[in-house]
This record gives sequence, C-alpha cells and structure tokens, in this order.
Amino acid sequence: MLEEAMGRKLLPGEVVHTFNDYGTIKVRDVEIHQIEASRIEDEENVKVVFFKMNLSTGWDCPRAETMMSFRSAQDYTYIAQLLGRMIRTPLARRIASDAELNNVSLFLPYFDKDTVKNVVNALHDSESVMPTETGTNKELITLGRNLAYSDVFDSMDKLITYRLDSSRKQAPLKLLIHLSRALTMDGIDLEAQKTVKKAILSKMDEEIARIKESGEFDKRVASITGFALNTLTFDYGDNVYSFDEATQTMKVTEFDISRHFEQAGKILGEGLHKEYWIRHSTRDHIEVKIEVIVLTSDTDAMERINAFAEEKFISLYENNKRNIARLNEARKNIYERLINASAQPIAIPWVLPDSIDFSVSDNSIKIERHLYCSEDGTFQASLNPWERGVIEEELKNGAVCWLRNLDRKKWSLEIPYEVGGVTTSMFPDLVVVRADAQGYIFDILEPHDSSRKDNYPKAVGLAKFAEKHWDKFGRIQLIRLKKGVDGREHFYRLDMAKATVRNKVRGITSNEELDRIFDTDAERED
Repeated sequence: MLEEAMGRKLLPGEVVHTFNDYGTIKVRDVEIHQIEASRIEDEENVKVVFFKMNLSTGWDCPRAETMMSFRSAQDYTYIAQLLGRMIRTPLARRIASDAELNNVSLFLPYFDKDTVKNVVNALHDSESVMPTETGTNKELITLGRNLAYSDVFDSMDKLITYRLDSSRKQAPLKLLIHLSRALTMDGIDLEAQKTVKKAILSKMDEEIARIKESGEFDKRVASITGFALNTLTFDYGDNVYSFDEATQTMKVTEFDISRHFEQAGKILGEGLHKEYWIRHSTRDHIEVKIEVIVLTSDTDAMERINAFAEEKFISLYENNKRNIARLNEARKNIYERLINASAQPIAIPWVLPDSIDFSVSDNSIKIERHLYCSEDGTFQASLNPWERGVIEEELKNGAVCWLRNLDRKKWSLEIPYEVGGVTTSMFPDLVVVRADAQGYIFDILEPHDSSRKDNYPKAVGLAKFAEKHWDKFGRIQLIRLKKGVDGREHFYRLDMAKATVRNKVRGITSNEELDRIFDTDAERED
C-alpha cells in the first residue's frame, strides 16, 4: 500500500526498523534494515521507521511528519510521553508562510480518547505554552487568508510586534557581534561587522581610560601582577609563634597573566580580548593584556559596555529590519533567534502567514468577516462571553474585518509587560480593522476581567506600547463589562491611544488605581 500511495518502488534504506533483537527483515522484495534511533536524524534517505518502544521512550522525532501507534494505551504517563515527543518536533513550523506544511500528525486509533484529551489539556495549561495548535483531526483545521481582505493584508506592512523568549537571553556584546556578522554575510550592510567591532573596541578604550583617570588602575594592576607575602614562624623549643613584620611582594608570572587574559576573553566573548590586543599591537603586550583583565573585573565598566552594546544592537536592527524582512525563511529565522535572545524587548515587523492552524472545538460558533477562513469562506471559533460581545459590537459598528489573536503562535501579535521586574508577554485577544478616508486602521482590543491579578501590569504594558507605537495602530483598548447608569451592562473601554489616558496609566502600581481610572476615563462605544 505504501508503494501504491507513493507511486513508485521503495528504494533501499528508505524503510528501517529499531528492533534491537532483529537484523535485516525482508518483506516481499523490500529489505528493512535495523538502525539506531539516534542515527535517524542524519540519515536523510530514511522515509519510514518501524518502532516498538523507542518512539515513546528514546527519540525526539526531529524530522517526523506522520506518526502512528498500534498500541493499546490508557496510561496517562505513556500517552504524555508520546504526545510530548510529537510536540517537541524541532523541524516542524520551519515554514512560516504556510501552516499546512508545518503539520505533524499523530494517529492513535487504540489509545483511550479521554486520557489523550486530558493530556492535551494539561500541555496547554502548562507554563511552557506550546507554539503549535493541537487537536484531533476533527478539531484542527488549516485556515487560509480570506481573499475578500487581500488589500487589508497588503496594508499591514507598517505594523509591528514583539518576540520574547526569557529562556534564551544572551549577552548584548555577543548578540551585537552576531547581528553585525549576519548583516555582512547577507549583503545587507557589508561594513556592519567591521564598524561594530571598531565601535566596541573604542568603547573598551574609553572605559579603560576612565579607570585610569579615577586613580584606581594602578591599585588593580598591583593586585593582578603581584601579591604580598608575610612569614609566620613556629618555634618548637619555646612553643610560640613569631611573625615577621617584613612584607615581601611576589610577582605573578607571565603565564598567570596570560591565563587571566583568556578568562577575561570568556567574559567579553567573540574574541574581543584578542581584537583589543591586536588593536594595540605596537605597545607592550603584557601591559595590553593587563588592561583587558582590569576592564573585565570592573563591574561598572562592563555594565556600561553591555548597555552600549544593547543600544547599538537595537539601532542596528531597526535600521535594517525592512531589508531583513525580504530575506528567505531560513535567514529570517537567524535574525529572529537573535531578537528573541535580547534582554531588551525589540519591535519587529508583524507579518501574517498565508495560512494558520486553528483549533475548532465543539462549542465554536460561526462569526463573519474574519481575516482567515476555511475553503468554504466561513470561520468559527470558541470565544468567551466578553470576547464574543466585543466582536459583535465591533461588527455592528462597521468593522471591516478582524483577527482572533491566539497565544504564543509564531504569527501572533505580542506585547511586552512587566510583572515584579520580569518582562513577559501578553497576546491581546482581538485585532479589529476599520477604514476611513486615509485607509485601514488596526485596533488592538483586550477584553480583560477586572478580578485578575495581572490587570494593572497589562494596562501599564499597553500604555507603554501605545506611547511607542501610537502612529501604527488605532485604538489600543483594555475593555471591561460593567453596569452603566441605566442599570444595564455595557463594555467600557480604556483607550491607551489617547495621551491623557496612557499618561495616567503608565505610573499606576495597583489594580485599585486602575479601577479608579476606569471609573473616570473609560468610555462606551455602543
């Protein structure tokens, strides 16, 4: 059947197995060779693999696209292992423009349905939210761009988003060097790498000069190149200690200085210690090495250098982001990883793909005018009462179209905000598109229950976002359902796009303060 589906004969090595107690198995005229699970990733000719237990216990399926288990399973742990390995498929989602090409299918005809559902729900509720949509073959569908709104997609070229990944933060110096190297390699800025290295070395010169001017340099050099030695003697006859007050100064060897120099290089990274050494090659090489050692041991100086690198990194990206957006997917992913690794959130172009994965549950309802739709032109989603009420109000008030913004998808609109000094992400529920005489207007709408603890931090995040990007979006609203003076419930909107509102919100430190601002500044639009 496999050969019939492929329309050709299977080639040697395309079908393999991982059964430890078998060698080559011959089925009809096809030889199925045994292979170690860990080798499959590197054997690009392998198309089909037969497993007993390796799939669930020893392999992370790096390039698998379709998996099927004939086991009968009810055990929660076993099912969680198998689903987890499917979700961690690292080569899935490699094509940002087309969701259908990124799908990974797992068929479990003999697994307990309720247990599978519980595992999927648990994975969704975990702190490390999955960047993919998951669901059964009945729930998970691929939606394409709604052709009725092609001009809306074309008008999104100036919109921005953020991408945060707290687990991958890297040193600003390293990120700056990597970014400049990538820009040079891609021909976007042929002088980027040379210019950046020159700027960093000049900053190092500046900080070393600052230390020298402070009068601290010689003291630190003395502590590096030598140490004081006193003698303590014990006299066995008198059973007493005697202390020699004369202090000897011992000098460390050139080998020790070179060792400290290499350690300083690890702190700077990217071979910058040697670049500095080469830059000052006409001077005494030991003196130059000591300068680098003193520099990296100065906490304040290194903080200023890293702040300098962070600022340069952001400006270099900002100046070149439009050209980066024109690169192929593989190269764009390189830049995306660099941006995600920055400690400072950085705005990047918001580009929506040609298609997205979407989960349609039993309680989904059909809603019109969505930016993505199925082949028959319809869209359905599961919305909570607030989300549904807001979008119905928007459509009634003449919205052209809208987008259900999902959490933590590669295409999602993402906005940074701080909780307890830690930067994290919010994903506003709705993006609504309106039109006026000048074109399309993109609104960010976040219906948010006032009882949630993250109310005021998200409000502050929206206010700061609006302050930076008010010119790219229309309304940027935090929305609550409240009773009006007429005794009926209405949606009240706090619009951060208004300077008077965001100026009040930016400085708040409690939900009570936010409540008061809602009472005085929130408005109805129905």
